[in-house]
Amino acid sequence: MLQLVTCEFKKLKKSNILWIIIAGAFFSAFVTFMQFKMALSIDDQVSDFEEFYLSAIWNNFCMSFPFVITIMGGMLCNQEYSSGTLKSIITIPVSIKRLYIAKIIITGVLVLALSVINYFFVIAGANLLHLQGIESFLILKAFLQILGMGIFIFIAVLPLIIWGFRKINGYYPMIVIAFMYGFCGSFLLPRGGGDFYPITAGLRIVKYADLPEGSTLAAVTTVAMMVLISILMIWLVPYSYESATQNKNVKKQHN
Repeated sequence: MLQLVTCEFKKLKKSNILWIIIAGAFFSAFVTFMQFKMALSIDDQVSDFEEFYLSAIWNNFCMSFPFVITIMGGMLCNQEYSSGTLKSIITIPVSIKRLYIAKIIITGVLVLALSVINYFFVIAGANLLHLQGIESFLILKAFLQILGMGIFIFIAVLPLIIWGFRKINGYYPMIVIAFMYGFCGSFLLPRGGGDFYPITAGLRIVKYADLPEGSTLAAVTTVAMMVLISILMIWLVPYSYESATQNKNVKKQHN
């Protein structure tokens, strides 16, 4: 498994995923920056650092992270098709399920990178706006909450990424679903359904401020269910790389 993970890391040099991570991390921080810039132009006492980074977390889950994480995971999986290495992998004794797991691990590492880069953009934006309340405790709290939400959003969209493994470019429709998946969370959360919605369940666990009354147990159960669904999908996903390749070859022969 370690060799597979190392091999997947080396493949990142041939992709544009790093630029996608930077763009995704920057986008939600920039949106938050512009929102507060306009608010401060009306009332310079309207907000502080805590409100700023909490708004960034909101923009992360409802606009940026589900979309970007699904793209990253999809691109990692689709590499085997686009680079033509799939046939070589199938001929050696490497379990497709182990390959799935290696790619998921790499995607998880990239999610951590996405969250950390987003955090630095948020800190930079807060300093540019000269917000009040930029203290050591809140800086650390912001880091932990942004990082934690990145992980929980990754878990929420993991079934979409795994389903996209099924065939060539299978992640394309998953990207659209992921965007809507996150966007709908912003409507469910104020109505008390956030603990039961995978994208927003992590907010309760990281102790996001100003949430409606709810249950931490329900949020943890929701996250655990997504982990269980992902594990089952890895083992029971209808189409593996091999069958997808066979289907592609059949289509070519018919054409």
